[in-house]
Amino acid sequence: MAAAPKIRPGYRGFLALCRALDYPLKPFQRTIARAHFGPDREVVAILPRGSAKSTLAALLALHHILTTPDPSVYIGASSREQARVIGRILRRYARHPLIAPRVVVRTDELRDPDDPKGAALIAVVPASGEKAHGWERPTLMIGDEIWAWSDREPTLLGAMMTAMVKNTEAKFLGISTAAATMESPLGRLRARALTSGVERKGAVLTAHGGGLRWLEWSIPEHADPEDLRVVAQANPLRTIAELREQRPRVSTLEWLQFHCGRWGVQAARWLPHGAWDACHATYEVPADAPLVLGVDVGGSRSATAVVGVTQTETGVQVALVQVWQGRDAVLKASSYIAELAASGRPIREVVYDPMRFDSEAQRLERDHRLQLVEWPQSESRMTRCSENLHRLVTEQRLQHPGHPELDAHAANAIAKPTPRGWRLVKSAEGAQIDALIALAMAAERAEQQQPTFRFLGML
Repeated sequence: MAAAPKIRPGYRGFLALCRALDYPLKPFQRTIARAHFGPDREVVAILPRGSAKSTLAALLALHHILTTPDPSVYIGASSREQARVIGRILRRYARHPLIAPRVVVRTDELRDPDDPKGAALIAVVPASGEKAHGWERPTLMIGDEIWAWSDREPTLLGAMMTAMVKNTEAKFLGISTAAATMESPLGRLRARALTSGVERKGAVLTAHGGGLRWLEWSIPEHADPEDLRVVAQANPLRTIAELREQRPRVSTLEWLQFHCGRWGVQAARWLPHGAWDACHATYEVPADAPLVLGVDVGGSRSATAVVGVTQTETGVQVALVQVWQGRDAVLKASSYIAELAASGRPIREVVYDPMRFDSEAQRLERDHRLQLVEWPQSESRMTRCSENLHRLVTEQRLQHPGHPELDAHAANAIAKPTPRGWRLVKSAEGAQIDALIALAMAAERAEQQQPTFRFLGML
């Protein structure tokens, strides 16, 4: 029997394999494949539903085991049902005469014909992080439809990321639809990706930095999701006619997530991409610059934050950020403000929500002669200061030092519509945004040139 033809490694070898399997790649699939065979160890491609994501993942996995010494591929699926979908695709191509002599097919696995009882060449696993930490030395890990993966720790995505250290040549490929919430494994991965090298050309958003390559097909931020011509550009395998027929079948949220590639559709994103990072600056705040302190006291599962800002000629500058956790956080915040006042630092005023800070506010006013301004977090007040902070950021009239907790709280926030406008709220139950709320309150007061004070105990 003649030996099976050699399958070449690399991008051109993959194209040749796809042609031999009678699956010529579309231009967008070539873009993803080219990135996968590039120098970056992590590549993530985000595509709307119906873009043959699982098929591309299966073909890349097959090519990998046929061209890599001692291959070990793990494909993560959102559920057992999704794992079976990928398994069926693998089995279909494994029956091809070019592939069949080189693999033994098992349920959700492909094995080496010379060692059918050994470790799997390809294993498809459901998204259960607890069962994934025993992988010995993976050479390729593929995440399929990561948007639906469980966020319960330990996560499968976390298992794949930590396994990268076991083999310096291992790669990760994520292929998924956009996530409905940013507080998810995929949402956090996207936030990491979009910190540098972000560029959008029409329906394609790319980011590149730190060994991570991000490729996303989605409608632009301010595009009309009901404009089928725009939506079709983000759906490389769908026509306008197909999308027109599909639109009445799905809800608005399903349309936005699965066909428009919109992120966090459970609520709206509060800032354009890169706007917060654009306000990051290196600076020194003069010791005699008057501070406006914003205090947001969280409950048992939230943080307590004090954020100080100063007014500049062009806007507002973040001077200090302090965040505490736990039941005694409110006392720590009060003590911090007292120590700041005792040190001689000029404090123009302290703005606070009286619900949890009222008694401490009275003590600070009495003992340190500070100006305390009540700011009950009513809908009207919070929409006003949320929209003001948005203006400061988007107009780049805010400067912040890149404080890790403030950055995280900004990333955790979303915009919630209200009858009076929109206000900042947390993106998920466990998310914290208290430092951002404290900043919004302080920035609102700092913007007022001649603040009026309501002294405690007076009408």
